[in-house]
Amino acid sequence: MLTFVFLETALELIPKEISKHPAVVKDARRRKKNPSKIILDDSKHHPAMKKIKDRKKRGRPDIIHYCLLSLLDSKINEMEIFVHTVNNNIIWINRKTRLPRNYNRFVGLMEDLFDKRVIKAENEILMEIKDIPISSLISSFSNKNIVLMIESGDKDEKHLRNLMKEDPVICIGCFPHGNFSNDILQLMNDVNADFVSLGDKPLTSLYVTNRVVCLYENARVQTY
Repeated sequence: MLTFVFLETALELIPKEISKHPAVVKDARRRKKNPSKIILDDSKHHPAMKKIKDRKKRGRPDIIHYCLLSLLDSKINEMEIFVHTVNNNIIWINRKTRLPRNYNRFVGLMEDLFDKRVIKAENEILMEIKDIPISSLISSFSNKNIVLMIESGDKDEKHLRNLMKEDPVICIGCFPHGNFSNDILQLMNDVNADFVSLGDKPLTSLYVTNRVVCLYENARVQTY
């Protein structure tokens, strides 16, 4: 089973320190929600975000929306999907989940998830916030090949292609700008992850996700 872990995903509720900013209050009032219960979105809350730490890495829930749609649309039948957020939440996504394709509806679904911590349909869990740290999640895959997709990786696409028959754990950064935190890089070193680069230029999370899907489908799906 192929496993995807999206790291430091720019998906979070409005931080407390900007919950009273006019841009946030206006958006919350328009949506008839408590400011602390809405998803941070740079396109709507940009003026407020100037005061938060690592703001260039935050407030882009659209990135994980695109990546998840790509995975769930793929021909890969057996896979595990985990979303690690910038605030260290771990979200498990059921392969059977049919995400809203409309962005605003997706945001509403994520707000429900953060509020309820689990989303079910017909008694089946579709997504759930897990009470485990990212270090424990990654360590649980110690019997598999763990791959960190990173621009400065010392291994290339050929190496990644060779791993596809071994069901690796693919870790992809899911933020708009900047680098992985030192904590994540140290964690990947601790588990002896392969650092894989698809080129010497910055690539979007969606491109990397799609490229991994294509490599896996070429290696595995056509043989089913």
